[in-house]
Amino acid sequence: MKYTGRKILQAAGNRLGLTKLICDFLELQKAPRKKHQIKTDRVFKLFNDSHGNHIELLSGLRNRIKPGWQSMVNPVNTSIIVPSKVNMEKTMLKQKRSLARIENFLQTFSLSFVGKEVLEIGAYDGSSAYAFAAFGAKRVVATDMAAYYIHQVPGGVVSKEAIVSKNVELKRIRAAYSELVNAQAAPRVSFIEDDICTSAVPSESMDVVVSWEVLEHITNPNEAFKQMARVLKPGGFAFHEYNPFFSIDGGHSLCTLDFPWGHARLEDKDFERYYDELRPDEKAVSLSFYRNNLNRMTLSHLNDCMEQNGLRPLSVIPWYSEEDQANLTNEMLNQCKKIHPTAELVDLVAPIVWVLCQKK
Repeated sequence: MKYTGRKILQAAGNRLGLTKLICDFLELQKAPRKKHQIKTDRVFKLFNDSHGNHIELLSGLRNRIKPGWQSMVNPVNTSIIVPSKVNMEKTMLKQKRSLARIENFLQTFSLSFVGKEVLEIGAYDGSSAYAFAAFGAKRVVATDMAAYYIHQVPGGVVSKEAIVSKNVELKRIRAAYSELVNAQAAPRVSFIEDDICTSAVPSESMDVVVSWEVLEHITNPNEAFKQMARVLKPGGFAFHEYNPFFSIDGGHSLCTLDFPWGHARLEDKDFERYYDELRPDEKAVSLSFYRNNLNRMTLSHLNDCMEQNGLRPLSVIPWYSEEDQANLTNEMLNQCKKIHPTAELVDLVAPIVWVLCQKK
C-alpha cells in the first residue's frame, strides 16, 4: 500500500477508535477493482436534492460500477435455477480456495474452522456450507431468509406461500451441491429458515459464526451481533466478509445511481424522488431493496455492535481501494456525512471488509 493510502487508514482509525484493528493489516494488497473512469464520463442531466446540491449525472457510470445490473431489474426468470454441474464444480472450487485463504488468516490468532460446529448466516445455494463440511467442519448449520430474495424480485410480495415456494427452490439447488461432496461430509450440513436478528439457534451451541456478503443486508446489526454472541460458546469466534453500504458499489445492482456514491449521498425522500424522475419503472423493486435489504452500518457502528454485545474485536480489515479514494471528492464525502454523521472516508473507499471477533 502506498504511503498516502496508509496515512488515510491510520487517520480514519484514530477518529473511529479502531487504530489497532484497522492498522493490523496495512500490508494488504489493495482490493481488486474495475476502473470506473468517473472523471471522464459525460454529464447527461442534473439532479437537485433537498439540500440544494446540483448533482451531475454521468452516462455509463452505472454499467461500470455494477455491470449486469439489468438482470436484477428485468430478470428473465425470477426462480432460482440449478446451475450446470461444471459451473457448480467451479463454485465449489472457489469456495474451498476462499476457506483455505481465511483459514491461513485465522491461524494468526490460533483459530481454525477444522473440527468446529459452524453457523453460517445467509447460506443461499449451500455451496459454502458444503465446502465447510468438506474442509473439516464437524457440523454446519446453514441459515437464510427467503424474504430477502423475494424483496429483490420485481413485483415480489412476502407471504407464507411465497416463502414456502422460495425455500423449495433453495432446497433443490442445495441438494444438487450436496452431491459434489463425499458421503461423510454431506450429512454434516443442515439448513434452516432463520433470521439472525431473532435467531432460534440454541444458546452456546456453536463454535463459529460466519457469513459472506451478508452483514450489509442485516436489518438490525446490533441485534444480530447480540444473537451471535448468544449462540457462540465461550471463546467461540465470528468471521465475516462483506460489501459495505457506503462503498461505491454498496447500493448493489438495484440501488446504484448515475453518480458516484449516490445511494449514500441522498436521503430517503430524495432517493425516492430520483426514481420518480429518472427510473419510474424500477422504483418499486429498488425502493423495496433499499429500505428492506440494506443497512447503514459504518465501521464505527460495527465496532460498537461487537463491543456492546460481549464480542472482542480481533481484526477489522477494510480492503482499501486507491482508485475509489482518487475519485472521492470532499463535496461527496460531506454530502454523505450530512446524512450519515458516523461515516468516514475509510467507509467510502473500502469495497470489502473482513471482520474477526471472539466471544469474551
